Amino acid sequence: MSANVTEKNFASRNRKSQREFRKRQLIDATIDCIDKLGISQTTLARIAERAGISQGNVVFHFHSKDELLEQTLHFLNDEYTSNWQTALDNAGPDPLSQLQALIQASFAPQVFNRKKISVWYAFWGESRSRPKYMRVCGASDRAFSETILKLCRAIEARDGSSLSPQTAAHSIEGTIDGMWQNFLLGPPGFKRAQAISTIYELLESIFPQRDSTDK
Repeated sequence: MSANVTEKNFASRNRKSQREFRKRQLIDATIDCIDKLGISQTTLARIAERAGISQGNVVFHFHSKDELLEQTLHFLNDEYTSNWQTALDNAGPDPLSQLQALIQASFAPQVFNRKKISVWYAFWGESRSRPKYMRVCGASDRAFSETILKLCRAIEARDGSSLSPQTAAHSIEGTIDGMWQNFLLGPPGFKRAQAISTIYELLESIFPQRDSTDK
């Protein structure tokens, strides 16, 4: 979406920018509705009301609720994947630094916030009955899991490990998932720094030969 498009200057922008703006606006409204109402109670009428536009405008851009939901899931998936892949690219060649970057990216504010986590859980809950959701969520999860496993293997080969790479990867990913769940369902006051610190302690126990200055 063009960063220069707003409701005030919408009419003066070209059609492509207008379409991108409206589609992102509707995806944001869909995220808000799912967070507050759940997927089953999210309707085109409610999305339109939340976005402040007509229901006909929603149908013009997305044709159906199913299409809008699917595109919303793709948006969330692309945002999440781009977040951790960018962190990985910026971490340098050291596998431990890359693993730490992945952990930090998992708790970046743009993906690790109550609303986004709530919507992710809503889609995961629907994925068994909706193959399209399962394909999107499954591909994203596999890519992340395979990356963690690859890094655990590289660290184990270089520095040793108290666990097999497979068990280490499962432990790290499971703890990340647990922190997401705690943030959504647990008592208020749970902090991102607390989640990262918890997983870093896990790294210390799995890779005891790592330099303590690498925290």
